[in-house]
Amino acid sequence: MFSHLRYWLALPLLIVFACAQAAPSNPPSRVGRLSLLDGDVSMRREDGRRWEDATLNWPLTGGDEIATGDDGLAEIRIGSSALRLGNRTAVDILRLDDERIRVRLQEGSVAVRLRSAERAAAIEVETRHGLVAPLGPGQFRVDHDDATVTLTSYRGDVNFRSDDSDIVVTQGRRADVYSGEGTSVRWNAPEHDDFAEWVLARDERDDALGTPRHVSPEMTGAEDLYEYGDWRRSDEYGEIWYPRDVPSGWAPYRSGRWVSVAPWGWTWVDDAPWGFAPFHYGRWVLLGQRWAWVPGRYAARPVYAPALVVWLGMPGVVVSSGPAYVGWFPLAPREIYLPSYHYSRSYVREINITHVTNVVEITRVERDRRHARYAYRDHRNAVTLVRGDVLRESRPVFRDARRLDDDRWQLPRVATPVPPFEPVRNFRQERSERSPEKDVRSERRTAPDRDDPDDLRRRQRDAARDRDVRSSVAGEDRRPAPLEPFGTIPRERRDDGRDRDRDQVQRDAERRERFRESRQQDGLVPQPRQSPPEREQRLNAPRQQEQERRERDPQQLRQQQLQQLEARRQAEASRREEQQLEQRSRQDLQQRTDERRREQELRDRTQRQFEQQQRRDAQERQRFDEQQREHGRDRHEQRQAIEQQRELQREQQRLQQQRSAQERDARRRGGEPGGRDDRDMSRDRP
Repeated sequence: MFSHLRYWLALPLLIVFACAQAAPSNPPSRVGRLSLLDGDVSMRREDGRRWEDATLNWPLTGGDEIATGDDGLAEIRIGSSALRLGNRTAVDILRLDDERIRVRLQEGSVAVRLRSAERAAAIEVETRHGLVAPLGPGQFRVDHDDATVTLTSYRGDVNFRSDDSDIVVTQGRRADVYSGEGTSVRWNAPEHDDFAEWVLARDERDDALGTPRHVSPEMTGAEDLYEYGDWRRSDEYGEIWYPRDVPSGWAPYRSGRWVSVAPWGWTWVDDAPWGFAPFHYGRWVLLGQRWAWVPGRYAARPVYAPALVVWLGMPGVVVSSGPAYVGWFPLAPREIYLPSYHYSRSYVREINITHVTNVVEITRVERDRRHARYAYRDHRNAVTLVRGDVLRESRPVFRDARRLDDDRWQLPRVATPVPPFEPVRNFRQERSERSPEKDVRSERRTAPDRDDPDDLRRRQRDAARDRDVRSSVAGEDRRPAPLEPFGTIPRERRDDGRDRDRDQVQRDAERRERFRESRQQDGLVPQPRQSPPEREQRLNAPRQQEQERRERDPQQLRQQQLQQLEARRQAEASRREEQQLEQRSRQDLQQRTDERRREQELRDRTQRQFEQQQRRDAQERQRFDEQQREHGRDRHEQRQAIEQQRELQREQQRLQQQRSAQERDARRRGGEPGGRDDRDMSRDRP
């Protein structure tokens, strides 16, 4: 009985565990973007084994690696945050999800720009010697080599934590952190090199563009919309964006290529410098002969999508009677996006909430996709059709796209959110040749480098100790032994005593020579005898030095005092300058905070006014409907009264006609015999 009781008690736990295991896992809603590439830049994906050329607008997630060459520069955007890589830099994106951004700097220089306090609390830069974490919004830089980590703060404060240290680098300072037997710090002024000038120029460009006003700053890729397009106001869709300098006949999802990116699957990578946000957020609408991007309702943290398109053709089925063709077209505003990867019900609501606020409609289409209706299903200017191998091999779409303005190409009749082909890992786009420097860096960035930082530091200390031990052994030949031909006896096993004795004699002579030189340097070997004049000169030398020192002391003291006074003046001037910079930064921060608060208040006030207007409109519509109903009732009563009056009139006419008939009958009867006397009698009556 007790065993049955235990079974029934454990049954709810088993059910909960099974439900937790069966629940689908959502992909991260935040993603990174390669927003700038200059020179030699390479990348290696999480599911890849080889390095390949980096691609503009490539979406980055946890597990990806980026490396730059001698002349390479790169920029990574994650929402409103920016990471910029200098020359000969290698970084690993260890984690990039909705909660945390963790980047490992293997070598080189990386500059970080943070605009949001929330993002500053979520980002971390890991090195082999410690962890770098910002204490708030600002701009800082991390340089890393084998034994040194250099932290530079241009704005804001940065914290460096290791096993035996916790260092805070304030604004306008640079800390060189050395890791050996212990951690030591040397403070310097910020360095202004070519990389710092490039980072400063990029920050000035971002400041000139300003904060995005029509979309959230956390929408990755939104910073390029104001530079490459124009915003307009539409009565039907709200704020819409038109791209500039697009060729005639341009359509969304046509100038780029499809690639497989885990965990989403088929992902669109556009060729345009602005081609990230409009293809992973919002919808497209064709107004006249020009395409416009509709971001939809404002969302503080929009959800990333690999591509907001609908595919043509059943999954895994040949699309046409000839070669296998694949088609797709963009989603229109207020159309529901259904992912082809694993997701939960809450995820599909969040990814569609900017355009579809009716949760019941989302659930209905999700359960039965036949209820979905697409505006551009049969629109030839919106549909793109290519061969299936173009999709499989991740080739550029524009060169192989078929023209749909003639009758040769018939569009498939099946529209589905699931792609016709499953993603297959493709290595054709990868680089087959790499420079020796990058080969060395790629060997260093293998799996053993992903160990714990404590193990890395332990291995470094062991290697340093081994080097010291090897260097202390005098006379050893540390050159590698020559390779022996196959089948020969190794040198140490040969029976050649003469060569071994000759080598041993030479090593002993070298060891004695080094020992004698070291004793002379330490003063253990007596010096040769000197003549009396030389001995007298040697004895008088300390007296002359002492006398010169006494003569030099007042001058040195005065010079030292002047140097100390100048140092205090410089320190005071630098302190005042730091205070002024700190005050200006605080004022700037306060101004930005006030501006953001005012913008938020304006946005909230506009939202409240909009909601109030909606409520007033609803009340007006309700009153109008009530008035219409009352007016209908009055008209109905009037029609009834008119009908009754008409009925009475008809009844009166009928009665009048009856009376007239009776009178005619009476007159007719009066003309018969005997009737005249009656009329005469009636005439004689008073």
